[in-house]
Amino acid sequence: MYDVLKAILVDDLHVRAEDVLPTASRTEVGLDSLAAVELSAVLNSRLGIEVHDYELLGAATIADVARLMEERHLALSADAAE
Repeated sequence: MYDVLKAILVDDLHVRAEDVLPTASRTEVGLDSLAAVELSAVLNSRLGIEVHDYELLGAATIADVARLMEERHLALSADAAE
């Protein structure tokens, strides 16, 4: 899920690829409140994952954001299987 997140940050939010590291803080990659809203919308429209902007802003690192995405993706898959 990290690679998917990195691609979205680079391609859609125009973050420099070299800045997107798992250990980077969201502020180091420029994930401010406006970018969090944009990222939330992309995740929902493209992947069907509902992650709110305030959840993204609560993540300490990019790896934490990817982990949150993975959790939501797994929950979505589990719901679809029922």
